[in-house]
Amino acid sequence: MKRFLFLLILVQAASWGHADGMAPAGEQPCLDCLVCEALKDDEPYAEGAMKSVRHITPGKDHWLFRSDVDLSTHFGIPEAMTPWYKRLMDAFHQQHIEVVFAVQPTRGMMHRDKIREDASYGFDYPTGLRNLQHFLGQLRTGGAIVPDIIPLVKQPPQSEYFFRRDHHWTPAGAQATARIVADTLKTLPVYTQLEKKNYFTEKSLILPKDGTMNRALRKICGNNYGFQYVQGFQTVPENSGADALFADEATPEVVLVGTSNSANRDDETKNYNFEGYLKEYLSVDILNYALPGAGQDGALIQYLHSDDYDAQHPPKLLIWELPANFQLESELTYRQLLPALAGGCKGREPLLTATRTINQMAVHERLEILSNTGHQRRTLPAGQGFIDLRLSDRNIKDFYLIVYYDNGLRDKVWYRREAVVDGGQYYLELSHDPKFKGANPISVFIEPTEAVETATTLEARLCI
Repeated sequence: MKRFLFLLILVQAASWGHADGMAPAGEQPCLDCLVCEALKDDEPYAEGAMKSVRHITPGKDHWLFRSDVDLSTHFGIPEAMTPWYKRLMDAFHQQHIEVVFAVQPTRGMMHRDKIREDASYGFDYPTGLRNLQHFLGQLRTGGAIVPDIIPLVKQPPQSEYFFRRDHHWTPAGAQATARIVADTLKTLPVYTQLEKKNYFTEKSLILPKDGTMNRALRKICGNNYGFQYVQGFQTVPENSGADALFADEATPEVVLVGTSNSANRDDETKNYNFEGYLKEYLSVDILNYALPGAGQDGALIQYLHSDDYDAQHPPKLLIWELPANFQLESELTYRQLLPALAGGCKGREPLLTATRTINQMAVHERLEILSNTGHQRRTLPAGQGFIDLRLSDRNIKDFYLIVYYDNGLRDKVWYRREAVVDGGQYYLELSHDPKFKGANPISVFIEPTEAVETATTLEARLCI
């Protein structure tokens, strides 16, 4: 079947004749003929998925870039968030988990030779390099293991690290990064503790890549550069016979979280084999929780909320693939991850608990789910406590939690979970904002931003 698909792709590419936007022999391609002035406007990028590709700008040799992401040189955790990041890394260490960041450089940094000076949107490589080095330093200072990708940025591999018109790395980019990560991990004491298993990598399908930027060009200008084709790869265990099929599989000691660059998807043409290269170079099994379209923290939330994560028996290593344009800047990220990492209310006696049945709720209607008033009122230790919320309807993913305090102030937090990330379980660490210092929570409300039309059971607990 794979051989047939490979031949079909080659025949189709030959029939098109202009695959990858190439002009017939002897003719020079007119790159600017395919772009239009509307690419520079804001309106085409105002809604939906188009927001993530603002602004499409042409590069050399049939490349396309996004001005807001690919050509940005602003990297790093905002200073106000560095204490939160340090707390998260400390919490991982308390669970005896080593966190390894596989930082992915931007397309502009890796393919700066393809950026056109007249369409660069102010891209400045020296500034970007300094800021990227600073970002890696922030991650290390906070307590993570961060393989050094700077030599890779300074001297990119000969094979294209990214697709020419898509935001994903190529298998070659995944391989180059996996090699750097593996070489770093092999120097660590924890690596000697991991159970070893041999893997090898082999060729698989030819990957046909249209590309997110190419599709945006088609939508805005009505033109496109065509598909790009690259060799795909897959990694399999060396012992993959009947004995391996029926052998008892131990829970992997290494977990991978990240974006669509690392996700293991059913569509083989969208797999870039980062997980596979890590397995081969490290000789270890890996539990892959990376997700497409889950942002910087969705895959980690998915893993920590799953049955595969046990706070009493955690993995030894967690590899977090993180594109450099992500900044770990959301306080809500930390307020969700910290309670989840500790195992939530499991093994703890809740200070407050309540169960509610929601038959229907209109948008912006409010329901009190916890009350801390009257003769049963409990005083929480300063700066401690978190809410553990469970909803039987896992499709409820867009709502506010509002915590009222006895000093008259409130903390309103908006949850808007990506579609690919499961619903049903939510955590919220109580606010550390100085304005709530010395105050005690007295009431917690839920307020949907989408109508609830199916009967739902809600269980809420407040634990410390």
